[in-house]
Amino acid sequence: MTTLVFQEDDLAITTIYAAEDAVLKVLDQGGTVDFHGSTLDLSQIKVRRYTPSQVPFAKGMLHGMYQANRGPGVREDSPTLRISKRAYRRAVYQPGKHEIVMPQSQWAWNDLVLMHELAHALTPHTGRGTRAAHGREWRKMYAALVSQAIGPEAGLLLMNGLDV
Repeated sequence: MTTLVFQEDDLAITTIYAAEDAVLKVLDQGGTVDFHGSTLDLSQIKVRRYTPSQVPFAKGMLHGMYQANRGPGVREDSPTLRISKRAYRRAVYQPGKHEIVMPQSQWAWNDLVLMHELAHALTPHTGRGTRAAHGREWRKMYAALVSQAIGPEAGLLLMNGLDV
């Protein structure tokens, strides 16, 4: 049994999911948004949703983004992407296997979920993999990946929701 060691800056998963849901809702609506007194134009920003035939594209995108964002202390090889019939409730990064496991159901096949799991792969593990999963370093990586995959406005909205 693995014991998680929570850091002071770790956010609860409910806070992470709430931020993701809020960003997805705003991006799906599009248009312009008043963001702390500034106007963000979201009309051209879309969150890609993948169909089964697009899985090879998703794998290639994950590989490219992993290599472009890999820093010290992070494995050289990109994580594998595996679809699981049993992982129907959530996507997960498994550090021991260095793989991202995605559910077969379509709800998870979008850029936000893929970048969430990729951020886990790109954030160095400490303490033999027992460190908390959503600390400040992870949140910064996640927002940076979303900025690259979706757009800087999406990254900014996510940073705000994740308290980065």
